[in-house]
Amino acid sequence: MSLHRIFQEDAYGEQPVAENFWHRSLSPQALGAPLSDEQSCEVAVVGGGYTGLSAALKLAQQGVDVAVLDAQHIGWGASGRNGGFCCLGGTIADDADLIDRYGEADARRYFYAERAAIDLVAELLEQNSIDADVVSKGETVLAHKARRVDQLKDTAADIQKRYGISCTFHGKDELAELGMTASGLSSGLTIPIGFALHPYKYARGLAEAVKVKGGRFYEQTSVLGITPAADGQYVLKARTGQLRAQKVLLATNGYSSENMPEWLAGRYLPVQSNILMSRVLSEEELKRQGWFSNQMAYDTRTLLHYFRLLPDRRMLFGMRGSVSATPHARKRMRIATRRDFERMFPEWAKVETPDFWSGLACLTHKLVPFAGAVPNTQGLYAAFGYHGNGIAMATYSGQLVAAEMLGAATKMSYPSFMKQAPTEFPFRTMRRHLLALSYTWFELKDRLL
Repeated sequence: MSLHRIFQEDAYGEQPVAENFWHRSLSPQALGAPLSDEQSCEVAVVGGGYTGLSAALKLAQQGVDVAVLDAQHIGWGASGRNGGFCCLGGTIADDADLIDRYGEADARRYFYAERAAIDLVAELLEQNSIDADVVSKGETVLAHKARRVDQLKDTAADIQKRYGISCTFHGKDELAELGMTASGLSSGLTIPIGFALHPYKYARGLAEAVKVKGGRFYEQTSVLGITPAADGQYVLKARTGQLRAQKVLLATNGYSSENMPEWLAGRYLPVQSNILMSRVLSEEELKRQGWFSNQMAYDTRTLLHYFRLLPDRRMLFGMRGSVSATPHARKRMRIATRRDFERMFPEWAKVETPDFWSGLACLTHKLVPFAGAVPNTQGLYAAFGYHGNGIAMATYSGQLVAAEMLGAATKMSYPSFMKQAPTEFPFRTMRRHLLALSYTWFELKDRLL
C-alpha cells in the first residue's frame, strides 16, 4: 500500500526542509513514538499541523480521548515552514465572488471568521503560555510599482467595507521614516490586524498543550489507509500498526494524498512556497538599506513576495512560483529567490543567506476553505484549503470541526459554504502542471502591469 501524491516524492522528504531556520532554532523532544500493534481512541487526527493540533486541543479539553498521527514529526509540514504571518485571509476569492456565489450574509460570516481567527491564535498563545516571538502590529502591503497605488486605495476601501477598519496609507517618504525602504516601492498600506510569530514554536506550543490535556501523539507514522469497520468505527492502517477510532479528522492540507482516502482525490491543489533567510544583520547594514522595521509585509505582485525582519535581525524573504520539487527545481528556485531578494534590498547583495526551504500550501477549486463532515460518511471529517494564510484560518477551522465532532453548539462564526465539500479541479490529474501556465501569466502580469 502506498500514497498517491501529485508532487514528486522529494516534496515529502527531508531535502526541502533540511535548511529550515525554524527547525534549526528549536530542537524539541519527540512527542510520541511510532504507532505499533493495535491501538484505539475516540478521535484520530491525521496531520500534526495547526488544523489537527487546534482540533485536538479543543477535543482534549472536553475529555475526549484523542490521538494525533503525523508521517514525520509534529509541525514538520507547512505549520513549521511558513513565514509566520498571522493575518487576515484563508480565501483568495474576491468579495464580489463570495457574495454572488454564497450570498451577502454568508460572506459576512466569513469576513467575521477571518478576524476571529486572528483573535483565537492570540488567545491560545496567552492561555497556554506559548512564547512564539510575537512582533508586528498588523501587516503592510507595499506597491511594487507606482501604478499600483490605486490598488492600495481599493484595498483600503475593501477593508473598511469588509471589517469596518481604517487602514493607514504611507507615501514613499513615510515608508523611509518607518524603516521600510526597498527598491521599487512607491507607497504602502498598513492593515491594523494581525501579527507575526515563530510558526514552529506556535505549533510545538499547541502540541504541548494537547499533551497536558491528555492527548496522544504517534510520530513517524504514515497513515496509508482509512477503512470503515463493521462496528461503525474506522481502522487507520500504518506500516507498523493500526489505530481504531470512532471518528477521524483529515488535517493534511497541502500534504494530502489522492488515495488517503479516495474522497480527497482532485479536491485539493498543493502549491509550493519558498523562503530564504539571511544571517543576523548589523545595525549598520539595516541602516544602510533603510529597512529596520519589524512589520510583516508583502507586495502587490500576484506572485507576491513576503518578508519581515525577525527579532534577532535576520531577514525572512519568501516567494511563490515553483511547481516542481526536484533537487534541480529547488536549486533554480533558490537562485530566483536570491535574485529577487537582491533586487529589492540591493544594499544586502553581499549578505549571506544560509537558510532556504520550501513547503506546500493548499488551494481548493472554489478558492475557499473547507471545514466539516465528509459527505456520505459517518464520523469522517476534514479541513483544508487556507490559500497561504493557514496560521489563523487553520487554527480556527480545526476548532470549528472539533465542535462539529462534539455535536456542540458553537458561537464561532461558521459560514455554510465552509461545510460544502470542495468540488474537484478540472483535469484533476494534470492540475499541478496546469498551474505552471497560470504562473507564467502571473509573472508576465507582475512585470508589465
